[in-house]
Amino acid sequence: MAYIRGKDIVRRKYPEYDLRRRYPKVFWTSVGISCALHLIMAILFPTFDIRASAGKKDQIIIQMEEIPETRQIQRPPPPPRPAMPVETESDDVPDDVTIETTDLDLDQAPVDLPPPPPGATEAPMEEEVMEFWSVEEKPELVKGVRPKYPEIARKAGLEGNVFVKFMVRRDGRTDKVQVLRGQEIFRQAAIDAVRQFVFKPAIQNDKPVNVWMTQAIKFKLHD
Repeated sequence: MAYIRGKDIVRRKYPEYDLRRRYPKVFWTSVGISCALHLIMAILFPTFDIRASAGKKDQIIIQMEEIPETRQIQRPPPPPRPAMPVETESDDVPDDVTIETTDLDLDQAPVDLPPPPPGATEAPMEEEVMEFWSVEEKPELVKGVRPKYPEIARKAGLEGNVFVKFMVRRDGRTDKVQVLRGQEIFRQAAIDAVRQFVFKPAIQNDKPVNVWMTQAIKFKLHD
C-alpha cells in the first residue's frame, strides 16, 4: 500500500502477499503431496507388467520353377468328308455314284470366254435419278392436266391439297408417282392427273437426265 505525502511516496508491504516469502512453503507442500500420491500408487499397484501382444505372421514362400519351352504340334489334316449319294430317276446311272468334293483353282480360270449366244440381252442397268435442285436446267411443265374432282368430296364440300413426288424421265413423261401427304379422298385423283403431265426434261452436262420432283395438287370447289 502506498501513501502520498506531498512529493514523497511511502510504500508499505504486507507479509501475506509477499510471494518470495511464501515460495518455500508452497514448494515443500507440493513435494509432500507428490510423494504421498506415489506412495499410494505403489501400495495399490505393487507390480506393473507390460505385455506386448505380437501377432504371428504367416510366412510367404515363393517357389520358382523352370518351365521347359513348349513346341506346337502340327495337327494332321482333317479326314475327307464322306460322299453323299445322289438320287436320280435315270436307270442308266449306277447306284454307287456319289458327289465328290471339287477344288476350284481361280488362278487358272479361262480368260477367253465364248461370246453370248445370239438373241441374249444383258440386264438393263438402273438409271440414275437426280434431285431437282442439283441439275443445271430444271424441268419445265409443257402439259398440265387438271385433276378430276371426286364426286363424293364435291357433294360434301371438301377441299384440300395433295403433295406428290414423281420422276420426270428423260423423255419428259412422269413415272413412279407416290403421295407424300394429303387427304385420302383426293389421293387417287392427284395420281391420275400427275401421270398425264408432260415436261421439258431436265438438262445436266448438255444431256437430258431423270430427275425427282415434288408438287402440290390443289382441290378447290371455286377457283
